Amino acid sequence: MDQSTRTGAALRGLARPTVVDWLKEIAGVVGPAEALLAWSRATLATGLHGTALTPEQMRVVGERLAADATDPRLRLAVRSCLLRLRVHGALETTKGAPR
Repeated sequence: MDQSTRTGAALRGLARPTVVDWLKEIAGVVGPAEALLAWSRATLATGLHGTALTPEQMRVVGERLAADATDPRLRLAVRSCLLRLRVHGALETTKGAPR
């Protein structure tokens, strides 16, 4: 892939966030058991399961997780993940041209 066809995210070496990335980050804030329990509840409520979710599916699960969170630390961790997903999506739509 040459420089002219690479997206802004690829040029910056930013990999798309994954479910595993999110779980690690959330677990670092609220602990692994709470992270998995909250994630399981959100996936059950949305019907989206597995670790190979699309960015849109991750957004849906993340928004449900944040909406259902009673722990402000959990809500903040999820909002952080959602923000990074949104930023990555915006960078994917740009090319590497300077502004």
